[in-house]
Amino acid sequence: MKYFLSLIIVSVLIISCESKKENSKNSISSKDSSVVDSSAVETAVNKDSCTDGIYIKYAHIYNNFIIVHQGYILSENIQFMKAAKESESKEAVAELYKILESQTQSSLDSINKLCPFNGNVEYKNAAIELYKFYQKVWIDYKELLGSETKAKRIKILDKMKIRFNNVYSIEEKKLEESFNMAHSNFANEYKLHVRSTPLHDELDSLLYLK
Repeated sequence: MKYFLSLIIVSVLIISCESKKENSKNSISSKDSSVVDSSAVETAVNKDSCTDGIYIKYAHIYNNFIIVHQGYILSENIQFMKAAKESESKEAVAELYKILESQTQSSLDSINKLCPFNGNVEYKNAAIELYKFYQKVWIDYKELLGSETKAKRIKILDKMKIRFNNVYSIEEKKLEESFNMAHSNFANEYKLHVRSTPLHDELDSLLYLK
């Protein structure tokens, strides 16, 4: 099964972690979130601090912060691609592109400001590199904005499909593997149990070529 990179197929699960002892309203999490080892609460308190940055005390909330921002970006990507394929309004497609660009930059800025977690910058840095990759791909999306009709955009998408697979597939795979490994290392270190969220199921059904 090949990747259609103009849609950004993400092999990483869109996941969330939550501590049983932490009030759920203080965490960024999905309804599916849980933790299998509540002792992680004591071992997962962030000892780092930074000035003018985003400080997060607990590991499960730190994890959720990164993953939720990925979800924000990919949700906007889904909306843009749906419009590119289905909308008859050139203006609507252009507006959703602006939203996608803005959300990606906003999420990238937020992750850049994130304080390390007990010296761990692997997870944060892997997310930054992946989100920068998204930005690079979004630039190629601009080719769709000049099309007056849905039919013309679909023709462009068919060509983009081939070109993107050839140009971006190796880079995407490398960045996703690094992100997945960094996330796995972080989750294992702090005994976080992760589950896929509904967003992952939507991405899987929409983005994979069958």
